Amino acid sequence: MFNKLKPKSEFSRNVLTLMTGTTIAQAIPIAISPILTRIYTPEDFGILALYIAIVSFVSIVVTARYEMAIVLPKSDEEAINIVALSLVIMLSIVIVLFLIIFLFKEELLSLLNANSIGNFLYLIPFSVLAAGLNQIFNYWSNRKQYFQNISSAQISQSIAIGVSQPILGYFHIFGGLIIGNLTGRIIGAFILIDKFVKNDKAHLQDITKQVMLEQMKKYKDFPLVNSLHAFSDILRTSGSVMLISSFFGASILGFYALSLRVLQVPVGIVGSALGQVLYQKFSTMHSNGEDLYPYVKKIVLYLFIISLVIFSLLYFIAPDLFAFVFGEKWRVAGEYSQILIPYLFMNFLLSPISQLPIILDRQKTFFYLSLIGNIGMPIAVILGYKLGYTITEVLYIISFMFVILYLIVLLWIFTLIRRKV
Repeated sequence: MFNKLKPKSEFSRNVLTLMTGTTIAQAIPIAISPILTRIYTPEDFGILALYIAIVSFVSIVVTARYEMAIVLPKSDEEAINIVALSLVIMLSIVIVLFLIIFLFKEELLSLLNANSIGNFLYLIPFSVLAAGLNQIFNYWSNRKQYFQNISSAQISQSIAIGVSQPILGYFHIFGGLIIGNLTGRIIGAFILIDKFVKNDKAHLQDITKQVMLEQMKKYKDFPLVNSLHAFSDILRTSGSVMLISSFFGASILGFYALSLRVLQVPVGIVGSALGQVLYQKFSTMHSNGEDLYPYVKKIVLYLFIISLVIFSLLYFIAPDLFAFVFGEKWRVAGEYSQILIPYLFMNFLLSPISQLPIILDRQKTFFYLSLIGNIGMPIAVILGYKLGYTITEVLYIISFMFVILYLIVLLWIFTLIRRKV
């Protein structure tokens, strides 16, 4: 009977493996959130959100995005040289980052309006290093189809965070949320690297300076175009977090951060897991000259049905749900969630197929489209504050803006694949 329940296709098994890991990894932070919200204050959550925003701001380009090319070459020899190239770039940036923080700590804290972080600024290079290692070896594991290991790394990282943050908070250790987050990142990276060492370390002998330079030139669009795209994406998320903290305060940022933490669970579970497997699937189909349109259309239709049910339910119960689960003082986060649900709904649909422009060599156009929203979100926060709008009014503007933008991007992707570009 149990054999009948197992997915028959390799693709379905891979998606299920990643989705199981992602589900558990996403469920743990949500499960411990009612504990954390009773140990830590909204301001503590705001400080964590600001710290993660700074880390994300750097780590998104810490490898110049070369790690995304690891799955593309036909030979493992070329791929391992991209791994080496990514590691060299990452280590160089981390060293420079540490020196900048060491020499200009006070100036940076003043510039970022992040005095509440204080000496935890010195942990940022270590968080960036762990994030970079996760990115590089996650893509290598994807290439080698170590989906079970990717899943294990996600779960272990989440468990480490889920255990350490409440314990550190219970003993009133300052910065427990930040220390716990770093602990989880390190453990996740260790598991991915351990699998590489056990299975693939023989490939290290294939690393040469010549091949690294060849791959660097071959995939130059990743640092020249995709890194700009990724940087503009993180400008939207991390930049907006910094601005909200600066204009509206750490407590408001804490409410906003918790609302996103809950709403992004469906996106993380389905979008991330499905997206990783689809990246390889789409690449193979495109290389073989297969028609992507009917396949992508079916995927998006399924996602639409799933998301309509999930987000419709969340919309009606969000404020009461947040108040019940996290405590009455967090009802505000539920009200923010209601406003952001349409935005996250469209993100849910787009996320798993967002790699298609890369595969179809349309990175530049995708970058220009995304740049509109990525610049628009910080501008909306700045103008809203300058015009005296409340944070609620600013969030309404942001949500509406991204619904329109994501709809345009979705239609553009379907136009591309229908033309079989």
